[in-house]
Amino acid sequence: MSYRVKLLPIVYKDLQKAKKWYQDKSEELAEDFKSSVNSEINYISQYPQHYQRKYKELRQSLVTRFPYAIFYKIEEAKKQVIVFGVLHTSRNPEVARKRIK
Repeated sequence: MSYRVKLLPIVYKDLQKAKKWYQDKSEELAEDFKSSVNSEINYISQYPQHYQRKYKELRQSLVTRFPYAIFYKIEEAKKQVIVFGVLHTSRNPEVARKRIK
């Protein structure tokens, strides 16, 4: 059973910045990034329990081929996954943790 995925508005900004950076390098690379993120979010919606908790209820999934992590929380009662951030792995994960509040 698939979970519904909800992205916080700030996540769209995370994705726009990252895609813009890759677009400046290559349009093909930007599309590959978008595809990889979408693929990982789809996987999370199918298997949300797959990744371990990193901080309380916050889980982290790494994007294939790109140095980005997807931070999310599962709302089991609503069968929903809430994505709090798609951040470069060099960034402090505290950024995503602060978004929970």
